[in-house]
Amino acid sequence: MGSGGQRSAPLSGLRALDLTGDLGWLLGRILADVGVEVQKIDPPGGDPGRNVPPLIEGEAGAVSAAWVAFNMGKSRLDLDLCASVDQSRFLELAGGVDFVLESGEPGSLERLGIGWSALHERNPSLIMTSVTPYGQAGPLRDVPASDLELMASGGAAWLTGDSDRPPVRISLPQAACWAGSYAAVGTLIAHHYRQLTGQGQHVDMSAQCGVLPALVHAPSFFDLLGENPMRAGGYLVGRNVNGAAMRNIWPCRDGYVTFAIYGGAAGRQSNRGLVEWMTDRDMAPAFLREIDWDTFEVATLAPGELASMEAAIAPFLETVTKAEFLEQAEARRMLGYVVATTADIAGDVQLEARQVWSELFVAEVGDTVRFPDGWLRIDGRRRGLASADTGERAVTGAREETTPVRVGLSGRRGALTDLRVVELGGYGAGPAVGKCFAEHGAEVIRIESRLRLDGFRTNYPPYKDNVPGAERAAMFAITNDNKLGVSLNLKTPKGKELAIRLIERADVVIENFTPGTMDRLGLGHAAMAARNGKLVTLSTCNQGSTGPRANRAGFGTHLTSLSGFTELTGWPDRPPALLWGPYIDYIAVAYGAVAVLSALEQRRRTGVGCHLDLSQYESGLQFIAPALVQYFATGEIRNRIGNRDPHAVPHGIFPCAGEERWSAISVHDDAEWDRLVTVVGEAWAKDPALATVAGRRAREDQLEESISTWTSGQSREAVVARLREAGVHAAPVNDMRDLFEDPQLAFRQAFRRVDHPVIGQHAVPGPPFVLPASPAEVCHSAPTLGQHNELVLCDILGLSRPALEALEASGDLE
Repeated sequence: MGSGGQRSAPLSGLRALDLTGDLGWLLGRILADVGVEVQKIDPPGGDPGRNVPPLIEGEAGAVSAAWVAFNMGKSRLDLDLCASVDQSRFLELAGGVDFVLESGEPGSLERLGIGWSALHERNPSLIMTSVTPYGQAGPLRDVPASDLELMASGGAAWLTGDSDRPPVRISLPQAACWAGSYAAVGTLIAHHYRQLTGQGQHVDMSAQCGVLPALVHAPSFFDLLGENPMRAGGYLVGRNVNGAAMRNIWPCRDGYVTFAIYGGAAGRQSNRGLVEWMTDRDMAPAFLREIDWDTFEVATLAPGELASMEAAIAPFLETVTKAEFLEQAEARRMLGYVVATTADIAGDVQLEARQVWSELFVAEVGDTVRFPDGWLRIDGRRRGLASADTGERAVTGAREETTPVRVGLSGRRGALTDLRVVELGGYGAGPAVGKCFAEHGAEVIRIESRLRLDGFRTNYPPYKDNVPGAERAAMFAITNDNKLGVSLNLKTPKGKELAIRLIERADVVIENFTPGTMDRLGLGHAAMAARNGKLVTLSTCNQGSTGPRANRAGFGTHLTSLSGFTELTGWPDRPPALLWGPYIDYIAVAYGAVAVLSALEQRRRTGVGCHLDLSQYESGLQFIAPALVQYFATGEIRNRIGNRDPHAVPHGIFPCAGEERWSAISVHDDAEWDRLVTVVGEAWAKDPALATVAGRRAREDQLEESISTWTSGQSREAVVARLREAGVHAAPVNDMRDLFEDPQLAFRQAFRRVDHPVIGQHAVPGPPFVLPASPAEVCHSAPTLGQHNELVLCDILGLSRPALEALEASGDLE
């Protein structure tokens, strides 16, 4: 599994015992990435997940590519936790560590006498994190689920694939990645609270809830407008008030590229750049050349107009290669990238320049394995599992005396209430990190300008009553609840000075501008650290702040394709399908929150802040690490396979009675197949040729047709209930309406309602984990423009009311 030894990293000196299976592997890997000494506790003979295909082979044997990717950096100890002697050993070990990580069935450790109650009694400051399919409590607590069922019940499958075929999951399991990454966030929030109070707690992570960030604003369409968005293949939906779908995936000479017609300043330049390129090649029709791009807006475009534009663009893009497209997109400032394969990613010059790849020895194959690492740079220096220990680690993880939890301006208490965060930037990746801090009690002050509105206010439906407006956008509202909002003109001396004064009083700055923007504004980390030496600054941008493509513009949909997700999504006989919304942005949110929380622990030890350089691209690669490990080890390029699976069969999404009602069903061994046969009871199911995995695999097409016939005559609820009762993996494919009616999501308060002064009552997503000792709170809606100017500028900075009025009159608060 690679080295688990000492290294210089923010959380060096802290220790964790990792009991997880595949649902929690990434949690321990992320903690190891930031310096925690993680010891994996496996059953005698090792983790059975080592044998799940696809495998990589070496002189010493073969092992699962996924197991390698998500368990790098951990040491290993085999214990039989059903044996009393090893139970005692485990309890002894747990008494001296900081974290215990597990993903077993709820209650399984308690039944062995080594669960939370026993661990907490022995080690009151211990944090135990449990990652389970549906959480530690609620009506689905004991229901099993694999990746297929979690992506279905979490709503992601509903939004993915072609409209004339069943919903589809990504061909590389993702639910465990969402669960593991957000469990890491919850674990480190609990750690921060422990440093303040000395109190440990049991972090409860639901993988179903962990999928919800991937839906972004799709649930808001139903919440605000009663609309139920659905899959649209290679087209973007949810960007146009008239329901027009925007083509995003286009065939080119040697694969596919991603490009969409956008509005806003960046979009207009992108559109102009493409048409100029087409004109240079004599392939631009007159109506495209005559469009006034300075006034063009895609959000209100009629579907027919958009279709005509796309029909003109498609033949041109078929004439270019992926390399040509990348070159011209950069030269002409176009918003577009390639739909990358793992081979494309492996040869990416940006990743090579950023030193993303590491190699560590894996005993199970007897060789070194290359994998994506170093997703975080601290003060310009790469941090990863293979980073050398420079000897800078001067303190251990011993906790200081506890300090009182500060009550902020809002009067709230919480795990992060001792923190003040200043947030600049827009869209999702930065502000959603701020949201995470705000809902756990931090005082988050969002700086905006009326002169350059956040794209989430202007370019992303749904809007209240389907009428665009800066205060009517759900996308902004669900990303910025619980924050204080101020409007400052950073291009005026007084506006900039007010921002500087706020940063001087802050613990954290979060920004996601293009690299160099903060420095040009005079607000870069070096300048601000000279005034506030304890400041932690998170800069999260597309591809990091260094490297040949650092300044390349793009949105989350583009990076999702560049990172390999699009190529792995859809059906093998069709072009790749899009994932809903800026998928990769919300992966970067989890990694960004982990980065900030780790840096705050480092600051607690050293008294000094730091600058965090987080590439959204590199964060996304962590979720496809198994495919990259497989490519580096074998040269095999992982492709999309619809809903099929290399291990389970049958494994698919099947139609049920009614319009667009679907059930996800998977069978993971022959015993589970026997249970399904008992429920089905039909002659075809009893065929002895289907009794083995090999037999079912040989007749998979026929098997799926037979199951579809069986399910289509029943309601979705009946199919799922009957199969679950028999112990077969099954789940409904939840659409956006279903999510609000799902009893397990309701039990966990996955959506919480707030009252916005313009939008009115609406739902915002809460965190996917539960912290019993320091629960999250959704206290108020997102701010309107400048809503808290008086509160922040007068009560925090001490301005007088007349001074505030003068600033308003002079345009410094625009």
